[in-house]
Amino acid sequence: MEEVSRLVFHRSEICLYYAVYFAYLLYGLWTLFSLRDELQHKAGYIRDPYNYELDIFNNYIQLNWHWYLAHAVITTVSRFVLTKENMGISFACVSLTSLLISLPWKMFVFVVILLIIFYLVSRIGSRVIVWCITALWVSVLNILAIYFINPADDNHSFYIFSVILFWMLLRCCSFAHYCVDSKFSKDKLLGEATVTDFLGYTLYFPTLVNGPFLDYKRYITLLQKPSLPGFSYDIKTLVYELVRIFFWWLALELGMRCLFVHYMSMEIKTAKLVKSPFGRHAIGYFLGQFFFLTYFVKYGLGIAFAQYDGMKPPNKPQCIGHVHYYSNMWKHFDQGLYEFLFDYIYHPLVKANCSKFVSTVLTFAFVFMWHGCQTDILIWTVMNFWCLIVEKMLKNCMRSLHYRKWVEINFGLSTAQRFKAIVFSQLFIVAAFSNIFFIGSPKMGVFLIMNAYGNGFLNYLILSFCCYCFFQCSELISMKLWNRNVKNRTKIKSN
Repeated sequence: MEEVSRLVFHRSEICLYYAVYFAYLLYGLWTLFSLRDELQHKAGYIRDPYNYELDIFNNYIQLNWHWYLAHAVITTVSRFVLTKENMGISFACVSLTSLLISLPWKMFVFVVILLIIFYLVSRIGSRVIVWCITALWVSVLNILAIYFINPADDNHSFYIFSVILFWMLLRCCSFAHYCVDSKFSKDKLLGEATVTDFLGYTLYFPTLVNGPFLDYKRYITLLQKPSLPGFSYDIKTLVYELVRIFFWWLALELGMRCLFVHYMSMEIKTAKLVKSPFGRHAIGYFLGQFFFLTYFVKYGLGIAFAQYDGMKPPNKPQCIGHVHYYSNMWKHFDQGLYEFLFDYIYHPLVKANCSKFVSTVLTFAFVFMWHGCQTDILIWTVMNFWCLIVEKMLKNCMRSLHYRKWVEINFGLSTAQRFKAIVFSQLFIVAAFSNIFFIGSPKMGVFLIMNAYGNGFLNYLILSFCCYCFFQCSELISMKLWNRNVKNRTKIKSN
């Protein structure tokens, strides 16, 4: 990122990049919105009926909003009557009560069994046993997901139960790894890994169903702080975050009534209503934007409450509109999951003298298993894996001393940046298509790939130029954010 902060472009060139970016957004919006009435008629709905993630979230909030309110009230009162070491009691009570009421008793027993097993495993102190039990539970949960769960069903109870177990599995695994980590002393371990902490962490209601993953080391910042933050400030921050989330939730719902991209993804013949091959790329772009907004709202809700309760949660998902390296998508879209993959799979394997390539393979194998062993997930995982490998190789080449000296001396830094944008924008096109298999459908993924590479050179040239401009805009945004962070860190150090 340091070299990004030194980029210098002509003002007219920067204006061109942003002009192309916004022109494409307006063109895509106009192209898809112009089909709204026809798609509403074909679908038989006034709203896109195929955004299952958002529909399940809406249904869950409608049925369980009062538990969020109960959590806020109970934890607020607990601030004044419980020590921070016992705050886990209030966290767990809300979730246990809601699960007892909402889940059939067999499902509730299943949750209890998972918790008991992992708490016992955490006391054994063996990473091998932790991962063996984790692998066993991942297999069991995948069998349940494959044979019993259909998120398109009107009754989402079994799907919600599955999601609870998958998120809880990561939290149990994180707690167990914390307990067996040799860098923590026994006294510290006993003080920050009690049954109360375990239940408060694994059963934390705001992240129970909708995420994000909150690492145990982030959770215990509540225990390590001298005291909880100021009550008045926390209330204002919580209200501000909830209002902000509600605003984007409304914007997302409005988008579902204007752009039927999920419906087009499931019914490919409707995507062909977009006559321009170039215009069809907007389907993929707005699928990604709606996916981002859905998780911004879902994760944002859990993050807001975690901050209020004194924890240090991961950041909200980064907008895909200024993600230009696909590795940044993994790092910044779901920061919590990325930290889990890096801290508990990739980094330990590399430290154990496993090659980076093999460590990456095993990391993505877990990604595939955790997200569900389905064809579309497999395609998405394999394409992501190879795109990240190629990106890493290209970055290493361009960071080499010989390459940088030769390019910068002969062509200058700005020209080198332009060449880098040409190369990496081509890679990002492929990586972006891989996401369509995950957030759209395999049919839509194939459709957009064929539309890009099989509709003539001119169509692909226009797509490449737009992606080149997107890349440069994202790089300029990253430069601005980088310089701002450097200034803030400098001010903090000077103070």
